Amino acid sequence: MNEDTCTNFWGDKDTSISFCEAKYDKVLWIAEYYNTISSFSYILACIPFINTKKYRIAWSGVGIGVGSIMLHGTMRYYGQWLDEISMIMFSYHLLRYVDMRFPRLWMMFCGIYLTHWQYFLTTVTIFTSMQIRAFNILLQRRENHIYLYFYSLFFCIGFTCWLLDQFFCPAVQEYQLHAFWHIFTSISIFLNIKYLKD
Repeated sequence: MNEDTCTNFWGDKDTSISFCEAKYDKVLWIAEYYNTISSFSYILACIPFINTKKYRIAWSGVGIGVGSIMLHGTMRYYGQWLDEISMIMFSYHLLRYVDMRFPRLWMMFCGIYLTHWQYFLTTVTIFTSMQIRAFNILLQRRENHIYLYFYSLFFCIGFTCWLLDQFFCPAVQEYQLHAFWHIFTSISIFLNIKYLKD
């Protein structure tokens, strides 16, 4: 069903980003069925760490899952806000966990995001810069390199799926590649959290 001709159960789409999956073609009240269902993988990846010292990272990961479910389930801005703010908070708490000297700037990051959320590059820049910084710190410690390798591998496979879904939609729509982005990055998140030192 075409996005322009479907009945929008949650109202008209007002997110600043679009995805390849057909809208409302499986269930009346789920905008993107496969993308929504696969978003539960973030919650499953993070729940094992809720009662550990890594709980802030884990709760942020759960937030990514809930936000992604809301985003893909409704295609509304509030789902996008929760999804992307949780991504930023995940990176922030990860970076603070591996480098306590990193300043407490989460309110600033959230403020920048909320005033520029329509520009996806804002989210990508904040999220990616903190991820790269945390990854470099872990790499320099020379600990658990094999897990960093698999973390990177699964993330790169997922990111490839994301790129194909975004830029080659007509050719790949039937493969639901954005759903695979969720699954592969959930595995990456699980490995990342699990092998951080307590």
